[in-house]
Amino acid sequence: MKFNNTKLSIGIIYVGSIVSLTTIALYLDFASVLVANYGNNLKVAFCYFFFMLTITLPLDVFANKKINTSRDISINKIIVSNIVLYLLLISFTTIIYFLFSLENLLFVFLSSLMMQLLLLLLQEIITLSSFNTKKYSYKSSSMLIIENAPFYMTMNIIRSLKGPKILVPSHWTKQKKENYEFHLERFQLIMGSKIDLKSVLFSIVLNSIFFIAIYSYFYSANVPATIFIINLSLISNLISFIYILLLPKLSQNGITNIDYTMRSKDSSLFKENLEIFESNQDRNQSRSKIVETIFYPIPSIDTRLNCKVKKKFGLSNISRLIIFLAFTNLSIIFKGVHGNAGKPENWLLPPSE
Repeated sequence: MKFNNTKLSIGIIYVGSIVSLTTIALYLDFASVLVANYGNNLKVAFCYFFFMLTITLPLDVFANKKINTSRDISINKIIVSNIVLYLLLISFTTIIYFLFSLENLLFVFLSSLMMQLLLLLLQEIITLSSFNTKKYSYKSSSMLIIENAPFYMTMNIIRSLKGPKILVPSHWTKQKKENYEFHLERFQLIMGSKIDLKSVLFSIVLNSIFFIAIYSYFYSANVPATIFIINLSLISNLISFIYILLLPKLSQNGITNIDYTMRSKDSSLFKENLEIFESNQDRNQSRSKIVETIFYPIPSIDTRLNCKVKKKFGLSNISRLIIFLAFTNLSIIFKGVHGNAGKPENWLLPPSE
């Protein structure tokens, strides 16, 4: 099987497994069963998340071995990354557990916003503590060059208290100078046009709206906090699945909008950079329109080279970012979506394109 088909198949199996388990758990009212047998307390919620991460761990390991280069295969990294996710999950769970006792919906809504902003700020902290980094600047942009980045990692835009920063995997710095700087200009264009900021704001607000809607439903039903937390996680998995189905086209439009500008600057470098990018990603020269529309936030090389439309409504990283930020709503589906399976760096640093 070709690499791109293997990667797609693993992603479908991964997401399909989570969606299937989620649907069954909601149908059987798994949360009520747990609380009836073990009580309404945080330990029950913590055990639920430990169970969810444990049953997805074999898929993480399998994907890591199957689709990564030998240099990037690391079972220890998979295990450590799941431990980090678990610690973050129990932190957000604890916050939500105490929020559920409040009647002030505005405060609950603002708390959801703040948790997502906190997750964004944690990206820089995790990057600095997990990688060998070197600070750099290019024109007006602050950058962090990641010396030990895996080959599948792309340039990325993260938020910090001092403004946005571009994460640059070291393998990009080893390209020809004109290719490297051309790709940097692409990310400067994304930041300059505020596309990344619009994606952040859209994602945070929509996730918070869903959070407050689920919160209001279960609060009015007067259920224990632990039932709310487990059902919030399950429902958020399904909402994230809907994001997966509906938002790739919005991401594709955003990417082809940027492509139009970059291609007009230098069509030769534009094509070369697409090939460099795909060599470390899906290796897709072309794919069927149906498969591309449903499963891929990034269009194939052929689609991007042949797109002649100058402007469409789109946000280039919205489908990845919103699913990542849904983690604060206790969704874990981001581990397997859009090629993230077996790639722990992409879990907390989802590609900006």
